[in-house]
Amino acid sequence: MGTMLQCHGLKLGEIPELLAITNPDLLTNIHRQYIEAGTEIVYANTFGANRRKMAKTPYTVADVVSAAIAAAKKACIGTSARVALDIGPLGELLEPMGTLPFETAVDMFAEIVDAGVNAGADLICIETMTDLYEAKAALLAAKEHSTLPVWVTMSFDATGRTFTGCTIPSMARTLEGLGADAIGLNCSQGPKQLLPLFQELCRVTTLPVIAKPNAGLPDPVDGHYDLPPEEFARTMVDVVGAGVSIVGGCCGTNPDYIRALHDAVHGMTPGARDIHHGSFLCTPTMPLEISGVRVIGERINPTGKKRFQQALLAGDLDYIVDVAIAQVDAGAQILDVNVGYPGVDEVAMLPRVVKKLQEAVDVPLQLDSTNAAALEAAFDFMEQAFAESQEMVVFVTELTVDPASHAFLTENGCERYFQYNKDLLLDHRKAALQQELAAEQRRHGGV
Repeated sequence: MGTMLQCHGLKLGEIPELLAITNPDLLTNIHRQYIEAGTEIVYANTFGANRRKMAKTPYTVADVVSAAIAAAKKACIGTSARVALDIGPLGELLEPMGTLPFETAVDMFAEIVDAGVNAGADLICIETMTDLYEAKAALLAAKEHSTLPVWVTMSFDATGRTFTGCTIPSMARTLEGLGADAIGLNCSQGPKQLLPLFQELCRVTTLPVIAKPNAGLPDPVDGHYDLPPEEFARTMVDVVGAGVSIVGGCCGTNPDYIRALHDAVHGMTPGARDIHHGSFLCTPTMPLEISGVRVIGERINPTGKKRFQQALLAGDLDYIVDVAIAQVDAGAQILDVNVGYPGVDEVAMLPRVVKKLQEAVDVPLQLDSTNAAALEAAFDFMEQAFAESQEMVVFVTELTVDPASHAFLTENGCERYFQYNKDLLLDHRKAALQQELAAEQRRHGGV
């Protein structure tokens, strides 16, 4: 959409989402061109229609989203095409890298989702995300405020990471665990550059994979993209061969690219995928497979530690960070976090400690508490997820959550972290891990 709007005179600094109010026929015409080229899903012109951006205009989020969805749906009349509510980044970094609180981000995304659902969107597409934490906020908002299918795509550079350091496996495991219906990559590079990343993504998720690359790379002088439509389409054949099942284009891909893409891949069967199944505990930068024995650092705990107790009472988080770093340097792969102590407001302290630790270390955190309110408060700040296929569990002292603990948590306000998953990792997985632990102990002489 952005490419076509620029061709129709959109100037630098103008807010493209306002065209839904000021020139909806232009949007309908552009959508129709893409549909005639073979598009089956059009993204409404709502990419930046968030509260922060709309505050600069006389219009509300609902005004703009409803008008954009209407313009797109008008283009679909008489066709089988569907309309996606398009949601992009908010334009502000979330804590701890930025200043935007997680719950504020969820609320801002929820406002967009509510407007899109009310306007009749057929699905929700969250795209161009570079911060996994922000993608999580958008996905939670979409799942909590709609029953529509939700697709999520992120943007990766040539190193295989986003600019915040997120990896392909971490992105895949986390978004699948949180209930996304399809995931993938969009923007940043052309199909040739992204092909290895699509291949990697197809190996680490069971979900349908989306590919929306740019039309090659932009010229630094005039900004045009270097890949002609036919070459773009030929390369996308290889992308489908890697196992990708949903294809399209991002920057620079006008209707000529979509027409060539449709002609090239129509009727193809996506290539077979060799998916690596397993249980993973992921931070944005580190996917840790839970297989065999993993080393958990237990020093972030006030029990029997006078200096740590003093640090908690004084709010000395730097001391706690020092303890965490020392454990990671010593080889800890997961850090247990327990801040329950008389005189400490655990509901307030646990989120503070989680945020502070995530600024300093990249290993997963294991929350250790019997206080459901403290867990609920801290979960939102966890930049991680545990996933086994389509499942996610929360670490509560022990590795898995049994039915009694699940009931306790849901009764005390923690249900949002379970409602998107069909099953929990229960006793069969615990028994398997106990067997693995016993085998490791035997190999090491019973130590």
